[in-house]
Amino acid sequence: MVSAGSDKSELARGDIELLEFERAHWGAIPNKESAVRERFGLSLARYYQRVYALCQTEAAVHYDAVLVRNCLEASARRREGRGK
Repeated sequence: MVSAGSDKSELARGDIELLEFERAHWGAIPNKESAVRERFGLSLARYYQRVYALCQTEAAVHYDAVLVRNCLEASARRREGRGK
């Protein structure tokens, strides 16, 4: 993830990998959970936590504003669906 001392306009390699993976595997696709576990060693829930946290950064917006907007809108819809 973007480190606290890093330039806000730059993403770490792992951040870029997460964003690129999410762009390529947008939405609920078959085997996404196993692909996430294999590629990043994360549960699907933890993966989405990282993606959504990353999407809150200025660097992610600069990198791919459309993907960030889509992710944040999807996150908001999920929260609304849960009654939060």
